Amino acid sequence: MKCKLEKLEIPAEQPFKNCKLDREKYAEVLKTIITTYNKGFVLAINGKWGTGKTTFVEMWKAYLKLDHFHTLYFNAWENDFISDPLVGLLGEIKKMNPQEKAEAALTSVINTAGKIVLKAAPAMFKGVVKKYAGEETVDILCDGIEEGASMLKKEIENYESQKYSLKQFREKLEKYVNEVCDKKPLIFIIDELDRCNPHYAVKTLERIKHLFNIPNIVFVLSIDKEQLSNSIRGYYGSDLIDANEYLKRFVDIEYILPAPNIGQFCNYLYDYYGFDSYEKARDSRDGIKESFLVIANILFMYKNLSLRQIEKIFTHIRLSLNMYNYNQIIYSDLVCLLTYLRICEPDCYDKISYKSYSIQELIDQIETILPKLIFNVKLSASYSPNRYFYYTLALLLRCYVCSYQNSDNNDELLTRTSSQSKLEINFNVKFINKELLSEALEWVFKNNKMIPLSYFTNKIDLLENFMLVNTVE
Repeated sequence: MKCKLEKLEIPAEQPFKNCKLDREKYAEVLKTIITTYNKGFVLAINGKWGTGKTTFVEMWKAYLKLDHFHTLYFNAWENDFISDPLVGLLGEIKKMNPQEKAEAALTSVINTAGKIVLKAAPAMFKGVVKKYAGEETVDILCDGIEEGASMLKKEIENYESQKYSLKQFREKLEKYVNEVCDKKPLIFIIDELDRCNPHYAVKTLERIKHLFNIPNIVFVLSIDKEQLSNSIRGYYGSDLIDANEYLKRFVDIEYILPAPNIGQFCNYLYDYYGFDSYEKARDSRDGIKESFLVIANILFMYKNLSLRQIEKIFTHIRLSLNMYNYNQIIYSDLVCLLTYLRICEPDCYDKISYKSYSIQELIDQIETILPKLIFNVKLSASYSPNRYFYYTLALLLRCYVCSYQNSDNNDELLTRTSSQSKLEINFNVKFINKELLSEALEWVFKNNKMIPLSYFTNKIDLLENFMLVNTVE
């Protein structure tokens, strides 16, 4: 049984062949952007962590190669052990065409990094030290001061020389890129910059701006802008830094990668992890697919979960399903809801597992955790995914009551007076539709067996042994 998503194969002739998120159209848009402008610039592809940016830029890199673009890829996070990102950036450029002229162009920009700056005049400093430390100490320190002053003088004298070296570096690099890339811009993709330590992240941005700002290189930063902004604030040690404005100094065009299609991704994971083969192995008569995917799509869409979070939920559910025997009941929608809570809302899940909530407290917590939109359903709609969610919520409430009531009594959830033709919930709600939840609870009591919640949570917590041998896909 698979326990994680393997890295997708990216065929050279059809880079987006295995893309499950329909993103090739965005690759074409981005290609148009880089071919529209004839000067170098910095393009940021912004998307949340876990939304598949790395896979996308790797596919885009191969996509650009089909049009004979020279592309480089640098994973900043994997290389932030290097003291200076310049080393890694030049190392990638060197891979383009390792000839002698390339060596000459690149080595000409290696400069001494250390700088010593003294803000106080040596004579003044000598007088202060003599007063408090004595003549011997002064003599020792003075040697260091004179050496430091000499180094400062040398740095000042070399100022124009260093400016010339920078100018020379850019000219040589521009010429080199033109020769290798045949008048097309070099596309230099930098990934995972937002995961680096703050010093390395900021240093990389500065190196790009000061050393690589030439007409024929397009830098593409694959970032989570919010996380990179946190790194910038961390680097400067202040939450008052306007990181968004700071990034504008380095980024010329920002492209927000559209959110992935959650439904497509859930269907892909359902197939990838072999849920269908699991159903066949159980010879299930009440298939789990429809109810499971309906609730998965609702939860993950309204909660705006990342692809990585969704993958972890699917992986865990698939593992826990092996603990059900052939003839055991699986309320797959409830299992999905509970697994979501376990992974994304662990405090709530723990209190549910330990029966720490009253029914009212549980309802209050559900309304706090879940977006209001998930409860919005028109009463006239006979079927909608949101309406279906009410039946999953009703299952949760009923099984929760069964956990601490050893009976099939529904009095704690529903009541009916002589003047009422329908059952009504007997707890308070803010956003949940009372009529829909009453209807769902009544249906659940009529059509579902009484099962305590621990029946599901024990399996979700992997407290039981495998009952069903997994089939090999």
